Amino acid sequence: MKTKAATASIMAVLAVTAIAACSPGEAPAPAEQAAQAWVRKKVVLYLPDRVMKERVEIAALSPYLTAVDEAVAAVAGAQPMQAGASGMLLLMVKPGERSRAFIVTGEPPMKPEVIEAIVNAAGAVPAPSVRQGPILVGLQFDAWGGGAQPEGAVAPIPRDWYAHFSEDGGVLDDALMAKVWPD
Repeated sequence: MKTKAATASIMAVLAVTAIAACSPGEAPAPAEQAAQAWVRKKVVLYLPDRVMKERVEIAALSPYLTAVDEAVAAVAGAQPMQAGASGMLLLMVKPGERSRAFIVTGEPPMKPEVIEAIVNAAGAVPAPSVRQGPILVGLQFDAWGGGAQPEGAVAPIPRDWYAHFSEDGGVLDDALMAKVWPD
């Protein structure tokens, strides 16, 4: 008899707790809505710190990266929901305030039209002034909840860039950047 009373008491407490936890109008969001379209994870410098400091003012680079992140987040948020993707948005900036964006993702890849929209949004942000040569910066991201990171290095590059390396390997330097984005 005491066991039945104790069980009933515990069940009543659980029921009251469950009801109290639910407030009207606060239903949990579906999983699709919980996954943000664009989340920047970190910034990756593809060139040595010394070279970056010679070529660009941090006071100019930081607001540029923030503006790119905001522009890309807005464009990604306007896209239809899709499978999660993770990767790197690479931003190459050349003297003359010219910039170009590239995307590298793991699996599943982003839809080509979404990549194009993101690259165009990033390219529309005015680039900072650089001197003595190009810079390359990456924004690591998760889109729609994320997916597998690109295979390989912590700082991935587009697959077609590897065609510019010799059989012995290659270096990410001014010569490579001139090959992947010729003037």
